[in-house]
Amino acid sequence: MAQPPSTTRYLITLVALLMLVSTINVADKELLAPVASAVSAELGMSDTLLGTVRSAVFLAALLGQLFWGPLSDRWVRKNVIVIGTIIWSAITWLTAFVGSYPQLLAARASMSFAEGCFNPSAYALVTDTVPKRRHGLVLGLMSLTYPVGTAAALVIAGVVGTSRWRQPFLMFGVIGIVLGLLVLWRVREPRRGATEESVESAAGLYTGRFSAAEFRRVLRVPSVLLVFALDTCQASVNWSIAFWAPTYLTRYHIAPDAETASIALLPAIIGFVLGALLGGVLIDRLRPHTERAAAWVALFAMAGGLVMALVVFNVFQLVPLMAAAFVLGVVAYTVMPAVNIMLFSVVPPETKATSISASNVILNLVIAVLSYAIGVLSDATELRYAFGGVVLVMFALGIVVALALLRTLPGDAARQRALVEARTAA
Repeated sequence: MAQPPSTTRYLITLVALLMLVSTINVADKELLAPVASAVSAELGMSDTLLGTVRSAVFLAALLGQLFWGPLSDRWVRKNVIVIGTIIWSAITWLTAFVGSYPQLLAARASMSFAEGCFNPSAYALVTDTVPKRRHGLVLGLMSLTYPVGTAAALVIAGVVGTSRWRQPFLMFGVIGIVLGLLVLWRVREPRRGATEESVESAAGLYTGRFSAAEFRRVLRVPSVLLVFALDTCQASVNWSIAFWAPTYLTRYHIAPDAETASIALLPAIIGFVLGALLGGVLIDRLRPHTERAAAWVALFAMAGGLVMALVVFNVFQLVPLMAAAFVLGVVAYTVMPAVNIMLFSVVPPETKATSISASNVILNLVIAVLSYAIGVLSDATELRYAFGGVVLVMFALGIVVALALLRTLPGDAARQRALVEARTAA
C-alpha cells in the first residue's frame, strides 16, 4: 500500500521546523567563531590551541556519524532527531560555564558528537516525504540553513558583545531544547523510499532494508565516492570561512574590531542563502532535460568559487571585500543542493542516512586536519597564506571532481532506478 500524500500545510510545517532545527544546529557549532578572540584571551589559548578545538569539533562529529547514520537507517528517524537535538542543546547551554581550555574542548566535542544526529536523519526523512520533483527546492531550503545559522551566531555575538561571550550559548541551548520537543510533537515518520518514481507510479511499497552488505555495495558505486569528495571540498571551504574569517578580518585590519568583523560577513552569508536557493531551483528546472543537471551546477559553483576566492583574498578594504564575498557566496553555494541531489540519485533509500554519515565522516576528518593545519601554518607564517591556500586548493579539487561526475552520474543513476523498481512491491 502506497504512502498517503501529505498535505501542503504539513509539508510546509515539516520543512520549516527542520530548517529551524538545522539553523540552531549550525549556530551552535559556529558560536565560538565570532567570539574566538575573546575566548582565547580569557582562557589563554594560542591559534594552535584554537585550531585544536575546531579540529576536536569535527573529529567528534566524525565519531557521531558512525553512530547516528546506521541508527537512522534502522530506527525511527524522527526519534533520532528529537533525542540528538535535546542532548546537543543541553551541552551548548552548559558550555556557557566552562573555565578552562580542557573544559571548552570537552564541551565543544561532546556537543558536536550529538549534533551528528541531524543531517543523516533529517535529509532522509524529508526526501521520503516531499515529492521528488521538489527535492531540489527543499534541499536548497535545507542547505540555506548553514549560512543562516552562521549568521545567527555572528549577529547574536555582535549584539551581545564579545565581552559577554557566554550568553549566546545559554540562549541557543534553550531554543534547541524547545525545537526538539516541537519535532516530537509535529513530525510524522514517512515510509522509506515512498517518493521514488517507481514506488509512486506503482502505488506500491518499497521493500529494501538496510544491511552492512548493501552499504558495502553502495561504496563501490563511482558516483557515490565522487559525491563524497565533492562534499568534502565544499564543506572544507565553507567551514573554514565560517571559523577563520572573523579572525582574518581583524588581524589584517580590514575590520576595526571583532564585532564589525562578524557583521561584515553578512553579505557573504546572504550570498550563501541566495546561492542555495538558486542551486535548488536550477536543478529542478534542468533535471527534466538532463540527468547531469546537478553535476553541471556543481561545476559552475566550484569554478566560479575559485575565481571569486582569488579576488576575495586580494582585497584589503572592507566594502569591496564584502561585495566580492557576496558574489562568492551566491556562486559557490549553488553546490549545496547539488551534492545531496546527486547522492540520493545513486544510493537506495534504505542507505540514505548512512551514506550521508559516510560523507560526513570523510569531510569531518579532512576539516579536522585542515583546521589544525591552518592554525599551525598561521602561527608559523601568516593566516592569509594558511586560510586562503586551503580555500583555493579545495575549490580547484572540486572542479576536478565535478568534471568526473559529469561522466559517471547518468549510468549510476540508471542502475539505482532499476534497483528501486526491483525492490518495489505492488
